[in-house]
Amino acid sequence: MEVRANGISFVCKIDGPDGASWLTFSNSLNTDLSLWDGQVALLADRFRILRYNTRGHGGTEAPPGPYDLEDLASDIVALWDELGIERSHFVGLSIGGMTGQALALGWPGRIGKYVLAGTRADYTGDFAVTVPQMIARVEREGIEPLQRDMPLRWFSEAVRAARPDLVEQARRVIATNTVAGYTACADAMTRLDYMDRLHEIVLPTLLICGAQDIGTPAVGMREMAKRLPNARYVEIDPAGHLSNIENPDAFNAALVEFLDAAPG
Repeated sequence: MEVRANGISFVCKIDGPDGASWLTFSNSLNTDLSLWDGQVALLADRFRILRYNTRGHGGTEAPPGPYDLEDLASDIVALWDELGIERSHFVGLSIGGMTGQALALGWPGRIGKYVLAGTRADYTGDFAVTVPQMIARVEREGIEPLQRDMPLRWFSEAVRAARPDLVEQARRVIATNTVAGYTACADAMTRLDYMDRLHEIVLPTLLICGAQDIGTPAVGMREMAKRLPNARYVEIDPAGHLSNIENPDAFNAALVEFLDAAPG
């Protein structure tokens, strides 16, 4: 389905029973809402689930940039408003988790339980080197370098060898995205600077990180867990960046336990 919000036409999907608590999933860069198929299959019997494609991804419009992460967070709020969602649990991975930090800092009263996976709160180190390089390369060469190279960063070597279908699936999804959407969203990450504000987020929080994640390494998420007042940290081994599809049993167990705990 398409939902117009914030002046943008978003590709969205809603699953689950009317009247159930809302649960919103936000994707990583270069993916689409199919990223969460495994989690939806598990949870759609008891949550009303919203998935949406980020600007310039999977058929969602890409207005001219630049964007900030606060712009991407305001997209979620606008979708909630359009769909009549007063409050929702939230799960975000990678840029979805970065967007989620902007969401929690700007609109904390709209969120119930709060899950950040494979993400980071600062623009430093290797991340600050690779992001501008990839933006420049995509501007020169188009989406093809992302199709070729990003799955090699997302999945651990062992999983790439055992599950080549995951790599091919990722490459098909990346092909549906746009240069404008990738470059503007990736550029928004260059202004990521929330580490020193995490103490302001008092929501019940679950952090999940793959032990072999090279894009958003576990050391950074452990530091985030120290700074978030009500956070629990779970490290999944083995798993790389997309831990929810690389090791779904471990990811789902942590997610379900957290969602089933005392209300948020």
